[in-house]
This record gives sequence, C-alpha cells and structure tokens, in this order.
Amino acid sequence: MSSIISEGVLGLGAVSTAFYLKEIHRKYQEKNDQFSTCPLLIYQIDFQEINPFLPNQFEVLIPKLKETLKEITTLGIAKLLVPNITLHETLDQIEIPLEICHPVDLTLKHLEQKAVSEVYLFGTLHTMNSEYLKSRFLAKKVKVLQPAESDQKWIDDFRKKVYQGNETLEEITFFRSLIRKYSEKNAVVIACTELSVFSLKENPSCIDMMDLQIEEFLK
Repeated sequence: MSSIISEGVLGLGAVSTAFYLKEIHRKYQEKNDQFSTCPLLIYQIDFQEINPFLPNQFEVLIPKLKETLKEITTLGIAKLLVPNITLHETLDQIEIPLEICHPVDLTLKHLEQKAVSEVYLFGTLHTMNSEYLKSRFLAKKVKVLQPAESDQKWIDDFRKKVYQGNETLEEITFFRSLIRKYSEKNAVVIACTELSVFSLKENPSCIDMMDLQIEEFLK
C-alpha cells in the first residue's frame, strides 16, 4: 500500500464493518511490524438507507450508490473495499471511477487457480439461490450447488442472529459442522459477511469471499 492514503472502506452494518476492519489490521500486522496498523480511510454511511432495498431494488440502490461513490472519490480514495457481498450486484451496474475489491471476481479467479469446478454457496437465502451468482460462476465453468432447503433456512436465520449479535455457542458450532459436512464433497464458498465471522479459516475447502477481498485490498 502507498504511503499516501488512497485505500478506503465503505462503512455499512456495524458488525460486518467492524469485523472487516479487525481482519484488515490483523493481516496487515502479520505482513509488517508488531504494532503496524493499516492506513486507510473509512466512509461511513447509514446502512438503514441501503439495507431495506437489498438485494435488488436497483431503482433505489443505484442512485444512492452513485452519489456515495461520487463523494468517496472526492476524498482521494482510489481503491475501495465494500463489506457487503450482495451489494456488488448493484455496483456491477454502475460505472465506477475507482478500483473495487470485487468478491465475485476474486473468488472466480481463486477457483480457476485451484481448478475447482463445483462449489456450495453459503450466504443469505437470496444469495444461495441467486441467478446473478449462478450465471457469473457458470460463465467461468463453475457449477453452483445449493445446500438442502432446511440447511439454507438455518444458515439464513443464523446470519441474521450474527447481524444482531444474538448468536449462541451452540449455533456457531452447528454452523461450522455444516461447513465441514458440505466441504467433504465440494468447496464451500462463504458469500455473506456475517457468516465470515465464524467461517473455518483453517479449512482449505472453505473459501471466504471476505478473505479474498482483504488480501486484494492489502496488495
């Protein structure tokens, strides 16, 4: 990263943004000296102005994000990390004057490097059934598999609890057991920031979009 701060994070939900920042600083410190902290700018918006319109009320989302991106560029930010996977479907429809650490592009590149052709998606109920993601992955010859309907419902309920800070130890343990179960057959792609909080970082078959975003951000 350059000595002049040109990297930024778009502040969204409190839990997801805080976790991204924690991981950015942790990984930055691993690459640098003991007390290193990553130089960056945070542009915090009121997530309530965005969240009710996710995942695909584009007529509202696109104008809001265009205005936000315009303001961000005035700060001199040239590389932006957006700590919300779903929001990138909207960003794809906007001409963006800066570099975006795009989780889908980075994941597809990683899967190609690892010669992975089938994956399970763990995310919101919308994400796990998203035609947007299926088409993006299929274009790179990667088949998206879906967890069982009952597991999809449980995963979606769990990520809502994480967002609210109400998850239990038993639920965390069960979530990780689901990752282990599905990753025995195929790679599991974590495509939701709240789920990233409790993903299995040590499991090479658990591919976390958040981790790939942060790695790109720190280059």
